[in-house]
Amino acid sequence: MFTTNSKIISSTIIKYWPCLLILLAFIGFISKALYNYPIGIMAILGLYKIITAHRILLQDQILKIFTIAFLCLWLPLLISLPDAINPSHSSHTIFPYLRFFFAGIFIIDEISMNKDRLRFIVASLFFIVFFFCIDATIQFIFKSNILGFPYKPGEITGMFYPRNTIAHICAILSSFCFLYVYINIEKRRWLFLSLIPLFFIILLSGRRAAWVMLALTSLGFIIYGYRYTISKKRFKRVVGMFVMLVSVVLGSTILLHTPTNVRFKATLGLFSNNYETINTATAYRLPIWEVAYSIHKSNPINGIGPRGFRHVYNDYAHANDPHGRTTPPSQPHLLILEILAETGLIGFIGYILLIYLIFRLVLQSKNKETSLPFFIPVIVALFPFNAHMAFYGSIWSSMTWLLLALYFTNEKLICNNGIIQHKNT
Repeated sequence: MFTTNSKIISSTIIKYWPCLLILLAFIGFISKALYNYPIGIMAILGLYKIITAHRILLQDQILKIFTIAFLCLWLPLLISLPDAINPSHSSHTIFPYLRFFFAGIFIIDEISMNKDRLRFIVASLFFIVFFFCIDATIQFIFKSNILGFPYKPGEITGMFYPRNTIAHICAILSSFCFLYVYINIEKRRWLFLSLIPLFFIILLSGRRAAWVMLALTSLGFIIYGYRYTISKKRFKRVVGMFVMLVSVVLGSTILLHTPTNVRFKATLGLFSNNYETINTATAYRLPIWEVAYSIHKSNPINGIGPRGFRHVYNDYAHANDPHGRTTPPSQPHLLILEILAETGLIGFIGYILLIYLIFRLVLQSKNKETSLPFFIPVIVALFPFNAHMAFYGSIWSSMTWLLLALYFTNEKLICNNGIIQHKNT
C-alpha cells in the first residue's frame, strides 16, 4: 500500500512539477518578495532552454510572438535609461526585468507539453483564491486568521498580513475561479456559491482599484459565458441567482460595516463635478496625476526612467501638495500615466503594440472559447486606468508576465491541437 502511494505521489510530482513552481509563485504574493524565488528558478530553467535549444525562438510561432510582446515593454525601459533621473534605481528594474522573459519561455514550453498541466493550474488557482478568501473571512469574523494574524479595523489582510494586497491578487485571479466554476457547475450545481467569499473580501478590503478589476473581470466572463454556453436560459438563471445572492451580501456589508460604507459613499463622488469630491473618491490622487502629467510633458520622448517618479515628485508638485513632503509617492497610481512619465511616448507606443499583439492573437485564435478565459485577466492586468500597484514594480510586473505566459501557453496548446474544452450545459 505504501509503495503504491509513493509511486502515485512521485508520478504526480514528475507530471506536474512545472505547475508547482508556477503555483508557488502565485502563493508567494502573500509576502513582499517570496514570489521572486520560484520566478527566479523558472527564469534559470528558461535561460537553459534557450541556450541548449536556441532555435525554438525562431521555429515556434507562439514563442516568437511572446518574445516580441516582451520587447514591447522591455525595450522602452532600456531606452529610458540614458535619461533616467536615478540611473541606479532604474537599472535595478530594467535588467532584472529580463527574468520575466526567461520564466515565460519556461512556462510556455513546459506547460504546453500536456493540457492536463494547464487544467491543474486553473483548478489549483481556484482553490488557492478560495482558501485566501475563507481565511480572510475568518480573520474578519474572529478578529484573527488561522495563523493568528490580527484584523485591523477597516483593513482586511488575511494571509497577506501586514500588507493589504489580498484584494488586488484575488481580483486579478478571479477569472480562473470563474472558469473553474463554469467548467464544473454541471457536476456540482451549487459550486457558484464558492465565489461569494471572493466578492465579500474584495469589497471589504476597501481597495477601489480591486473593485474595478473584479467588475471588469466579472463583466468579461459573463459576456464570455453567455456567448459560449450551450444553454443560455440556464446560464442566465444561474447568473441571476448569483447576482441576487451577491447583492444581498454586498449590500448588507455596505450598510452594516462602517468603513466599507464610508468608502462606498466616497467612491460615488467620482460622478461629481467638484474637484475636492472627485479627489476624495480617488483616494486623493488627483494631485499625483497632475504631477505625473507634468513630468511627462517635461520628458515626453523616453521619460525619466522606471521607478524614478518618487525622485522628482517634489520638483513638480505644488507648494501645498499633500503628498510631497518627506515621503513622496513611489508611483503615479495610474498605469497609463506611469508609462508616460517613466518611459515616455516610446513606452506608450510599446504598450499599445503589446495590446495590439494580444488582441490580434485572440482574434486569430482557432478556438476563441478556449482563449478568452486566459485573455480576460491579461487585459484587466494591462487596463490603462488601473490605479493600484506600480506597473513597473516587482509585484505587478511578476503578476502580469505570469498571466501573459499562461495566455501564450494556452494559445500554443491550441496550435498543437491540445485544446481544453470549456463546455457548459
